[in-house]
Amino acid sequence: MNLHFTAISSVNFTPESDTVSRSLPLLRSLLALLVVEAAGVGAFALAILGELALRGSQAPEVAIFLVLAMGGAAWALVTAGRALLRGSRVARGFAITWQLFQIFAGLAGALGGGPLWAVIGGWTVVLLAVVAIVLLMLPPVIEATTRTSVHED
Repeated sequence: MNLHFTAISSVNFTPESDTVSRSLPLLRSLLALLVVEAAGVGAFALAILGELALRGSQAPEVAIFLVLAMGGAAWALVTAGRALLRGSRVARGFAITWQLFQIFAGLAGALGGGPLWAVIGGWTVVLLAVVAIVLLMLPPVIEATTRTSVHED
């Protein structure tokens, strides 16, 4: 008897599985939330790039690094969302880690004593991150993103 253990790279969303059919709308909502976060990170990167182009900078290397890092983060968020739709366990870990960073950054903006727009933006980031973590921790989402299969040959 030869056993092969393989991770499923695609969740089988069939009506027969009640848990999986309940998880699809949750996973789609999570993907939408991650895309909104990616768009926000991308917009922030474009704002830095615009400021660099229009006003210049005493440290253009730092600004360029931030733009590239934020572009990478935006790409990673979209990729993680797509991987969650396919049932990836690793993508769930990345998404939770990102949300924790978002909470810390949002709290720094909200409680940092800055202008009103920074406070509102900070609390918005915290709210989005908390909603994403709640979605990531719902039992149907956990089950849909931890499926493995054992095939006997």
